[in-house]
Amino acid sequence: MKIALAQMQMSMDKSANLNSAVMQIRSAGLKGADLVLFPEVMLTPFFPQYPAAMLSGMGIPSDAFSIGEDDVAFETLSSAAREAALYISPNFYIKEEDGTCFDRSYLISPNGAVKGHGDMVHIFSGENFWEKDYYTPSREGFRVFDTPFGRVGIVICFDRHIPESIRSVALQGATIVLIPTANLVNEPLDVFEAELRAAAYQNNVFIAMCNRVGEENGITFAGESLVVGPDGNVLAKAGRDQELLLCEIDPGEALRSRSQRPYIGFVSPDPKVYHMAGERESLVAPSLNRLFHAMSEYDRGDALRIQHFTKVWTYARMIGLGEGLDVNTQNTLEAAAILHDIGIHKAERGFSSSSGSLQEKLGPAEAVKLMTDLGFDREMIRRVSYLIGHHHTYTEIDGIDYQILVEADFLVNILEDRLSEEAAEHTFETIFKTETGKKLFRDMYPEEGPYDPKKK
Repeated sequence: MKIALAQMQMSMDKSANLNSAVMQIRSAGLKGADLVLFPEVMLTPFFPQYPAAMLSGMGIPSDAFSIGEDDVAFETLSSAAREAALYISPNFYIKEEDGTCFDRSYLISPNGAVKGHGDMVHIFSGENFWEKDYYTPSREGFRVFDTPFGRVGIVICFDRHIPESIRSVALQGATIVLIPTANLVNEPLDVFEAELRAAAYQNNVFIAMCNRVGEENGITFAGESLVVGPDGNVLAKAGRDQELLLCEIDPGEALRSRSQRPYIGFVSPDPKVYHMAGERESLVAPSLNRLFHAMSEYDRGDALRIQHFTKVWTYARMIGLGEGLDVNTQNTLEAAAILHDIGIHKAERGFSSSSGSLQEKLGPAEAVKLMTDLGFDREMIRRVSYLIGHHHTYTEIDGIDYQILVEADFLVNILEDRLSEEAAEHTFETIFKTETGKKLFRDMYPEEGPYDPKKK
């Protein structure tokens, strides 16, 4: 995906700021962006530089710069998102009906619908940032949102300095973290960058931070918006002037890094420490590794079965990453691939048969017991059970995880069952739908031959 950071300078003119944001969205759309991130409180000057008592003494109430969710800015930006066919994440100073005010970021989808919002959780107060005078801490905690590119988390400005903040969205499955901010030129920007690089590395996520620019009554915003990859390297960095910074990222890299360096898989989050709106996801390699070893123990002594599900898991993982599945679907697919034949031994013991229909009937209950003992999420267990109960049913395939599981199983079975060339080609034509699965098939069985499934 391509992410755009709209590094902007704000003025006292709300309409001008809004129009500038619309122009940034249009420009990003023309440049092929999939998501546009805006800086903190993008419609106004940075009013928190003044204590609220100071503004009050001038006759300016603390909510003077706030907007409600019925403000024209929402429809204006939603329309721009629709026209450009991309996601946007604007940040506003929001006043709710009860008078409570929040520093709030939204995620608006390409159809113009508001998918949700995240509020600042930890509120700072000090020189140039008297934010406690204006903002109320989030009532819900850190939030993540599903997109076609994976789960997106929102962490606002000061929150990023608290390590648990980025970890909270990572534990909920985020692979991309959006940070609107307001950093000044006299702050330790090298340290701020190092913070993000370490957080991205430790949590296996992409981080995009978008800053303001320009001078506002004696303070100067630094710009230097940036995108950091899950390996901790800076992928793109803006200068100190207005700029639309674009960066191409591969969200699958976050998933791959979790397999190779699964740091957050060993975190036992205390809900009193990690302010998560949702529950922790079963999203990282250690859970799948434990599942693999549990299934190996279940099939202990049966090397062929263990090798079979290991190969199916490998192909399913490769296809899923190649097709860009979101974290939850990818992990559900991989769990199903590991367990897909769990019903075989029970079928052989009870019925002296390993038929596909018996596997489908007997496998789900065995999978439920094993996954429950390992502490997997109930919704994942439900879907994995469904996939196991249908993995030999090739009509009305329901879902990309189902499709990939079937393809991965066939890639192994063509060789293990020594299908004829005609049968293999029929399978290719009728079963394979994903581009990654098709390529794997053709790498093994080219159209021009040779084809010899009996060759070892």
